[in-house]
Amino acid sequence: MSSTIQGLFDGAVHDGILGPATSSLLTGHLGDVVIAGAAGAATEDIVASDVTLVTVLIDASSSIGDRGLEQAVRDGQNQLVETLGGSRDCQSILVALWTFASDLAVVHSYVPVGDATRLDQRSYRAAGTTRLYDTWCAALASNVAYAQRLRDGGTPCRSVVVVITDGEDVGSRASPGDCARVSRDLLASEQFVLAFVGVGKDVDFRAVARAMGVPDGSIAVQSNATPAALRQVFQMVSQSAIRMSQGRIKPGPAGGFFGP
Repeated sequence: MSSTIQGLFDGAVHDGILGPATSSLLTGHLGDVVIAGAAGAATEDIVASDVTLVTVLIDASSSIGDRGLEQAVRDGQNQLVETLGGSRDCQSILVALWTFASDLAVVHSYVPVGDATRLDQRSYRAAGTTRLYDTWCAALASNVAYAQRLRDGGTPCRSVVVVITDGEDVGSRASPGDCARVSRDLLASEQFVLAFVGVGKDVDFRAVARAMGVPDGSIAVQSNATPAALRQVFQMVSQSAIRMSQGRIKPGPAGGFFGP
């Protein structure tokens, strides 16, 4: 399967989605989690003429539990799925869900909104550190591969990747510079929106996101680390994703995912 993904990376280089150096960087992240994340609905099963891929990366480190936010994350993600499923463009949206702490986990790869997993106490438990940079690079690698498979099959697509975290990176092999290199290539292709949401006051999240290559207009900070505020974060993400699916947000460096 890794050779298949490498072929998709080669296609992305040919199509101007990735530069050769970035493709080589992503090749270093081709573990089982990337392969799992690059799976998804078959092209022949997609009824829409074009699709929006929404990849949600949720922090599941111990600080989420320490703040009493586990249930708010479950509620927020489940409401996000409900909101996307209730939009008029729901048939053109495919959702992938990852959680990350000391380990990275693909809860599910790209599926129609109606098939997306609802989080519960078994599928989401907070424990461990925050491998933010590894998650970013791995999820973008998976997204590039799956998006290229769709394009090769004749289905145009755009991608939204959004991470929601309450802490700084701990334990990643990847660096913020690695993240930024991948982000720059994908944003320059004008096929991607990359977004970052930081929760709490303990971290300069804007600095973290900028170091990862996320544009200012796609960075949001919710300083109140409360259950109610976190649920609002997920609602904000869902509304922005719907705007993206409707073509009201331009992909690329100036897209402004969280703009008016």
